[in-house]
Amino acid sequence: METSISRLLARIAIAHRNASEAALTSVGLHAGQANVLFSLWEKDGRSQAELTRMLGVAPPTVNVLVGKLEKQGLVESRPCPGDKRLRRIHLTEKGLAMREEAETAIAKLDEATLKGLSPIERNTVMLVLDRIRKNLCEPCKEDPAENEL
Repeated sequence: METSISRLLARIAIAHRNASEAALTSVGLHAGQANVLFSLWEKDGRSQAELTRMLGVAPPTVNVLVGKLEKQGLVESRPCPGDKRLRRIHLTEKGLAMREEAETAIAKLDEATLKGLSPIERNTVMLVLDRIRKNLCEPCKEDPAENEL
């Protein structure tokens, strides 16, 4: 058993990222692209700045992800009617249609991740991981998950 929480979390993050990539490949997405789409499925028409804050990644990363999603025909970038300098990212029909398939892939991944855990253990895992995420975001006071705009 791993004795360092930092090393254990790092190993879990790598294993989960690999499993996410494998699960989402069947849908035609990479994990980062899926994160953008999940954010847009929650609220379509977010700006790239909003996506950057929500996903906790650098602006160039969001720019690349959005560009790849545009090339796949899943999203389109449009100027904001009230501020032409601002661009909003909108789902296309193809992007909307992909939601159920992506959610099913993630649900299967979640089930595999939590296999063998009781409902109480699953809830405990979620509470503990959320607390760890908040602890790690406290020093910078920037919790991307709390930045729902």
